[in-house]
Amino acid sequence: MNNSSSAKRDVERRKLRKITEFSLGIPILAICLLVSPLLNGFTSNIDKANFSSVIFYIFGAWGILIILAIIMARLLTNGVDED
Repeated sequence: MNNSSSAKRDVERRKLRKITEFSLGIPILAICLLVSPLLNGFTSNIDKANFSSVIFYIFGAWGILIILAIIMARLLTNGVDED
């Protein structure tokens, strides 16, 4: 019985570690999504730049990142043992 409980704990720890590693990818995803339009906004001609679509993209990506962070926080708090 002790082996099954320790195996169950190991599986839970592995699952929690995978979720933690996945949550570390959120800042990398944020950098990839947000740097490109910001650089393009500063380097392109003012006449060509469509600032309303750039602002909409930035705030949309920001909202998606917030939702991903909330989901990751809930997954991580559900994985914590309440012993």
